[in-house]
Amino acid sequence: MTKVLIPTLLLSFLAVVMVFGSISPVFADSEDKSYKRSWVVPIGDAEGTIEISEETNIDDVRDSAISEEQARQGYDDVDKAKLKKAVNDSGQYFLVWKLVDYTEYDTKIMYIIDAGTGEALTEPITKEGGSCGGKEKSQTTRTSGDNA
Repeated sequence: MTKVLIPTLLLSFLAVVMVFGSISPVFADSEDKSYKRSWVVPIGDAEGTIEISEETNIDDVRDSAISEEQARQGYDDVDKAKLKKAVNDSGQYFLVWKLVDYTEYDTKIMYIIDAGTGEALTEPITKEGGSCGGKEKSQTTRTSGDNA
């Protein structure tokens, strides 16, 4: 039994090593720049003061931004603040502060602030609905209990 078990285990181990060895380079080469750009904040025709390009060192850019405390000035009800990339209609990228105020259960107000000056780049953006496509709870279907 051990004469069959040892070669089988060895072959199984080699097969696993070969599979993972061939997958790793595929994932390493599949850097999709369009995916990274899809999470930027649109700011219309506005322009920020800290421009970002492909050659920009992100650490240097963040160091030149105003502090979170400065960005929050005048926005007392803000629950979350984060440095983000923003793009305008011309395709230029800028560093911004995205401030989020959660007002009600499924409503949030976002303020897009220039990371260099603290000035608002857009009008406040109100989004209603949860993170699952904005579906209201009244539209969900019960699948258990009385209706089952």
